[in-house]
Amino acid sequence: MYKYLLVVYFFLNFYLAGVFVLEIEVNYRTWLLIGADEFPLYHQTLTKLLRLVLLLPLAIAGMISWLMVILAHFKNYRTLFLIHALFITAFSIVSLTMMVPLHIQLSQVFDAEMIQQLIFRSALFRLPLQIAMLTINLYLLFRFLGKGKIV
Repeated sequence: MYKYLLVVYFFLNFYLAGVFVLEIEVNYRTWLLIGADEFPLYHQTLTKLLRLVLLLPLAIAGMISWLMVILAHFKNYRTLFLIHALFITAFSIVSLTMMVPLHIQLSQVFDAEMIQQLIFRSALFRLPLQIAMLTINLYLLFRFLGKGKIV
């Protein structure tokens, strides 16, 4: 059971790292190329799609991260799992409190300044958390693989 939990944990976390890089580095920046009249409908449609592709996996990854802290089986790595769980929780809070309000406004009207704020806030608040989480997960992955057996 633990082996499968680790597979899901790593899959979701590496998947989310890729999705957020695309969202922040590609998607946000190309929004400036969309016409003001088309943008609200585009953003509303995108938001619906991202619930399944981004928000649901983020919620599941957060729950699994905290589960890894609790499970006695992973006690040698509990500190790293705890740091990761705190980071993913902070990432979620930053997303909900700093990013979602801008997204709600952008669903109504195009505003280049708000898009620049999304890019800036992501770089300042979310990117450092993403890099830290990715670093922890790469370290954990190499530790587990380096033992010759997963668990």
